[in-house]
Amino acid sequence: MITVLPQRNSIARRIVTLAAMLMTLLVISACSSGGVSVGSLFSDDKPDAGNTGQQAQDTSPFGAPATGGPVKVAILLPLSAPGQTASIAKALKNAAEAALLDSGSQSIQLITKDTSGNADGARTAVNAALNEGATLILGPLLSAEVQAISPIARQRNVPVIAFSSVAGVAGNGVYLMSFLPSEEVSNLVRYAATQGIRNIAAMVPQSAYGGTAENALNQAAAANGAKIVALDRYPRSAAGVASTSKAVAGKIANSTNDIQGLFLPEGGSMLANAGNGLSAAGVTSGKVRMLGTGLWDERSTSNVKLVSGGWYAGVSPDLIARFSGRYQKAYGNTPPRLASLSYDAVSLAVIVTRNAPGGRVAAQDITNPEGFKGVNGLFRFRQNGLVERGLAILEVTPTGPREVSPAPDRFSASF
Repeated sequence: MITVLPQRNSIARRIVTLAAMLMTLLVISACSSGGVSVGSLFSDDKPDAGNTGQQAQDTSPFGAPATGGPVKVAILLPLSAPGQTASIAKALKNAAEAALLDSGSQSIQLITKDTSGNADGARTAVNAALNEGATLILGPLLSAEVQAISPIARQRNVPVIAFSSVAGVAGNGVYLMSFLPSEEVSNLVRYAATQGIRNIAAMVPQSAYGGTAENALNQAAAANGAKIVALDRYPRSAAGVASTSKAVAGKIANSTNDIQGLFLPEGGSMLANAGNGLSAAGVTSGKVRMLGTGLWDERSTSNVKLVSGGWYAGVSPDLIARFSGRYQKAYGNTPPRLASLSYDAVSLAVIVTRNAPGGRVAAQDITNPEGFKGVNGLFRFRQNGLVERGLAILEVTPTGPREVSPAPDRFSASF
């Protein structure tokens, strides 16, 4: 389901807002071309205009197919990739098909192609999709796949809305519908600064993710009047965590900079190791506010005593529960968080292709500055292809995350 926000400083130009999903009953029938068509859908939810500060327009987006048949939208997924990747891809496929059914739209045809989880497979998949007439590409999931298809799609002037979280693959017609560490850190540091936390220490893993989080922290601090007063990087090993924890604890205890926050972009067992190491070295939540990233958004985080009361930016738990509950009701299992991305992507595709001549989507339709509201809340695409999200600030508690600052319902400024 989609609602649309009115654009500021413009005459009634519609902007897409993806509203909450409707998954009560899904009936999917396969087309001979490999896509899916809408069977029937029964829903107990109604479109939500969203609390935007302005009256959302009634978009009535789901009209009859355009003359000449439905617009073809391809979704490229690593359905036959090894390991857990294939199961994630299957969930993305399920959510994409659910979104199309929930929309009630007959204006697009979803064409699913398997990338096999590698660059060669992705190139084969995108060429097949384009030869079948796809005018918008959703996916792929992996960064190597996105890099492989980008020049092919660009040559055909077909935009790509991919699910990779590697920022370097965005741009030149590629938009990332993903959860980027940079957005999480930006939202977090902005909020922390408003709460008086401006002197921040960081303990960062020596990994690609750690480097991304560190760069995001530096940029966010500079943008919000905060200061990184200490930075330590550690190898992701028990010995590395232990030695670095002692060094960080010493800086917190002896600092003349009055360290108020400690940034720890880690998750799972490594977060537990780091938390235990810092606690053993004398760091307490009473001394500093622990700050994290989306890696904290899992149940095991609540068991790490040091990060109890810590903050991270993420999607509202209510939104996550709503999507997860409906998916589980339809498919019998709990979806990975990434599944919500394909749901929003297909919902967005229904809108942006509807009034596009020949189904050809223009960049300005995707990069609308007012943004969209989907099952993960508010988001918009920048000109460089990166997604900007309005996230809630969550506090770690023994029973799970608690929302301490709600996500915005509109963006406060243009790009």
